[in-house]
Amino acid sequence: MEINFECKKCHGIFDCDVGNVGVNENTFRPQFENDISCPSCGKRTIDDVLLTELGQEQLTQATLDFEPEEIIHSENDELFGINSTGECQGCDTTKSLNDLGLCDDCAEKLNRDLIRQRDWAYSSLAFEVPSSKHEELRENIISVYGEKLELIGPSKNLSTSRKRKKKRKKKRVKGMPRR
Repeated sequence: MEINFECKKCHGIFDCDVGNVGVNENTFRPQFENDISCPSCGKRTIDDVLLTELGQEQLTQATLDFEPEEIIHSENDELFGINSTGECQGCDTTKSLNDLGLCDDCAEKLNRDLIRQRDWAYSSLAFEVPSSKHEELRENIISVYGEKLELIGPSKNLSTSRKRKKKRKKKRVKGMPRR
């Protein structure tokens, strides 16, 4: 394996056949089968040379278990970022996740829930539909999937908690000292 180095002593840049490349498990430094030899200065150690940018790329490629060409990208990677695999935030199963941490099924449920709640600005499905057709889209979703929310939990109504506080104040006995 040839790797591109820069000699710290003479500042010359050179390629050197280092043979097989490994990584020392204790120091995490590269180990070479052959000695590093600068054409001007002779035998050098890893501390006597620097890796050039090309040399860093060559060393990385030599220590990885795959070739860069072997990485498969989907056609949507450039648009949305690379999907990762992990635990879905909606269903707690290990699947491919989108940028929200949801699998495809839960992402569809979220979209339908947003439409049911008339949160048009947050739904990717509603984004494609003219605003004059939003209610028609909502009715269509409800007729096919039902009115009940699938992923989003119902929001707590704050007005009921305010009413309770008002009722408590009315039940206090006049003339009693406040605590």
